[in-house]
Amino acid sequence: MTELNRLTLEQALSALDRLGVDHEYIGPPQEIHRVCSLLNREPNGLYYYSGKDTAVIGTLMDSVVICDRSMAAPTGSCSCIAVTEDPQVVFYRLCGALFDTRPAPGVHPTAIIHPDADIGNGVHIGPYSVIGRSTIGSGSIIHAHVVVMDGCTIGQRVIIEPNCCIGATGAVWIWGNEKERLTLPQLGGVFIGDDVFLSADVSVVRGLLNEDTTIGRGSVIAPGSKIGHSVVIEEDVHLANNVSIAGSARIGARCFLGSGCSIRSHAKLAPDTIVGLGAAVVRDVTRSGVTVAGVPAVELEDKAQRKGVPRSRG
Repeated sequence: MTELNRLTLEQALSALDRLGVDHEYIGPPQEIHRVCSLLNREPNGLYYYSGKDTAVIGTLMDSVVICDRSMAAPTGSCSCIAVTEDPQVVFYRLCGALFDTRPAPGVHPTAIIHPDADIGNGVHIGPYSVIGRSTIGSGSIIHAHVVVMDGCTIGQRVIIEPNCCIGATGAVWIWGNEKERLTLPQLGGVFIGDDVFLSADVSVVRGLLNEDTTIGRGSVIAPGSKIGHSVVIEEDVHLANNVSIAGSARIGARCFLGSGCSIRSHAKLAPDTIVGLGAAVVRDVTRSGVTVAGVPAVELEDKAQRKGVPRSRG
């Protein structure tokens, strides 16, 4: 079995040099084998620590920790890589440089591509994927068992993981005069901006009539989320696991939607809104930068804990 997580201390230090990270190795030489989390500690690991408790470093055996210079207090069994930047940022950059898990460009022979599809340069399309009359931008990765239906535009460097459906048909209907179900055809499309990441089992419904369902540049959507027809998600939005957004809702830039929350149809979220785990948003959020939680969701005090939410760019 191929083990993706393997490295040496020399490889890590060399990568920091290439990245131009200001750093200093402090302490005895250590033999490290892989990058590790402080939530699952083991010997011979490379860790990062952004906190202020020096005792944490003392709990690591035969390891190396990336930390702030003020925290660099090596022990006999743990050395430090002292940095001036945020240790978490350094660690993430380092892992990105050391471990490239992207598949090679190319179309798998089992994939089905419509003759009218427009496939950019350097695209990977995995096994058993189906691409309709749509556009896939350069450098994008379409993993196995993904369906991209007609009328979708996918930007550059987009990653779509297995079992996603882009351009699905929603259920928009009314009862007719004779009590028959009248279904409105879905004639719109889907637009996904550059550098979007869609994890496994995400469904994106196409827009109604003359509308596109839109996912803005740089947005990240975790497994199992469902995006309804004509939804507009602006730039750099993060959806955690199993989020449901009903039709025609609008999610402002840089919002963070917690696991299992739901957004009512036509609801609008101002930029930088945080929605708590399992919340039900049934009305507009008009003020930027607030946190809402509960069923139905209500605004919380500014001091509310924001666990799991990435720090602001500012």
